[in-house]
Amino acid sequence: MNRREAIVSLIMITYFAAIQYVFLENIPSNVSKFEFMTITNLIGFVITFILFFNELFRLDKKQILKSLILSIFLFHFNVFLLMGTKGVSATTSASVLSAYFAFVIVIQSFITRKLPKLNHVIGVIVVLLGLGLFMSFQFSDLFSTSGIWLLLTDISFAAYIVVAGKYATDTNPAILAMGQLFFNFILSLAFYIGESLINHSSFEVPKEPMFWGSVIFISIFIRGFYGIVQIYAQRYINAFYTSLIFSTEIVITVFMSPLIAMAFGTKGEEITLIKLLGSLVIVAGVLISDEAIYGRVKQLYSSKKSTEGEEEKDGN
Repeated sequence: MNRREAIVSLIMITYFAAIQYVFLENIPSNVSKFEFMTITNLIGFVITFILFFNELFRLDKKQILKSLILSIFLFHFNVFLLMGTKGVSATTSASVLSAYFAFVIVIQSFITRKLPKLNHVIGVIVVLLGLGLFMSFQFSDLFSTSGIWLLLTDISFAAYIVVAGKYATDTNPAILAMGQLFFNFILSLAFYIGESLINHSSFEVPKEPMFWGSVIFISIFIRGFYGIVQIYAQRYINAFYTSLIFSTEIVITVFMSPLIAMAFGTKGEEITLIKLLGSLVIVAGVLISDEAIYGRVKQLYSSKKSTEGEEEKDGN
């Protein structure tokens, strides 16, 4: 995999991340969040175990520890995500969660003790403007219970992206993907057992079709495919740019929601002119933050300025 292939891969999994909110909305309210996490993490682990069984022979203590650390960040992310998306529209969820790149730049600056690059700051501001357009600059949802959970989700995922990017450069990505799913399964199962004992509830597997539709999608495309591809891609793409690519998931959510709604017989998101404008602004912010594009623009600007200076001298 090279940088270009990594970018394409991240865009691909962003598509699956964008439409997951529709499936999360379909989880019945009587189903335990930890039960859902236990089942999906188990299936995801089995998938990665089958695909990367041979990589286990390269396992060592450092990789186990790194997988455990990643799983803790990911576990908090998944818990906060399930808490925040309950009863919230897919667009609102995606809008708030698309802002985690802003936390990435803060965490990276804190770790490296360096100020962020100018084009990164400009890109963040532009993308946030686009997200504001999506929400019609009505940020009251951020101060609701769901909004607070989603902001905690942002912080957890931002930390996960930064740490995953650091580990991916010198650790076997397959083992990291497999290990984080295994530890997430253990953590989810422990919390599910504890929750069941406290509530005196029985261990029953839900039979609702909507539940299993969500389980299948999340297990295969989010727990399995998404986790593997992200860690591999972050070997070539830094944490900040990875998070910026992920921020475009709100654009995909808006356009895919009506199609998914038709398939499931639910109400889809309305595509309005302001949301289309927001999409363009978000994409512009991502392009501004791209080092290659920003460098090319600076080069063209410098060349133009130099040419104008020479013409001015010739005129004199």
